[in-house]
Amino acid sequence: MQRRLIQRGGIRSAGYDAHLRILDIEFDTHRILRYENVGFEVADRFLTNAHPASYWHDQIEEDYTCHEVTEEESRKAGRSNTSQAKDNLKRLFGDL
Repeated sequence: MQRRLIQRGGIRSAGYDAHLRILDIEFDTHRILRYENVGFEVADRFLTNAHPASYWHDQIEEDYTCHEVTEEESRKAGRSNTSQAKDNLKRLFGDL
C-alpha cells in the first residue's frame, strides 16, 4: 500500500486500500495500525483533513477494528490480485 506523508499531530503517514477497505496509519513512533472495514468517505476525510489526528481520534480510533502491522505487511497490502496470484504460483511451482 502506498502511504502519503501527513506529518501532523503525531501521525507520520497513512494509506488506504479501497478494494480491501483498510486504512493504515503510521505514527511518529513508527507504529503502524491497520483499521478494517473503513469506507472510502471516512478514509478520504481523514487523509485530506487539516487536523488528521483529531479526525482519527473522533471518527476512527474507537469505531473500527484495528491491529498493528509491520512495514512489510503495510507495503504488501493493496497489491493487485494478479501480482498476488503470480506470487502464489511461484511459491507452488517455482520459477518456470
